[in-house]
Amino acid sequence: MTKAPDRVRELMTVGVVTVTPEDTVETALRRMIDHDIGAVVVVEGESPVGVFTERDVTRRVLTDPDLLARPVREVMSAPVVTTEPDAEIVFVFETMNERKIRRLPVVEGGRLVGILTERDLLRWVDAVAHE
Repeated sequence: MTKAPDRVRELMTVGVVTVTPEDTVETALRRMIDHDIGAVVVVEGESPVGVFTERDVTRRVLTDPDLLARPVREVMSAPVVTTEPDAEIVFVFETMNERKIRRLPVVEGGRLVGILTERDLLRWVDAVAHE
């Protein structure tokens, strides 16, 4: 029997797909489609400043004919909530659940190093259940 991970760094996804606040919504959507993901992290330099999600688009698509040309900064979810690689998963799980966060950028020294998603947490719950 394997032990479930205790720390975010053991569960997070690395190689996060990102855009800048100045990139267009179309660019962000293209990256999401190309990588088959539901969100991208918005970064300035190496620091996350927001998250752009499918939900950000669906909430505006019928009322904003210029949406695809808008810069991501106008429609991203911000400020961004983050965690650290050494945070305990059980506490991060509680935070994400309480705040209804589906994706949580992982930051170390102000630099984006990964992302923790609902799917990652489902894997963790499964591992805990089998301990």
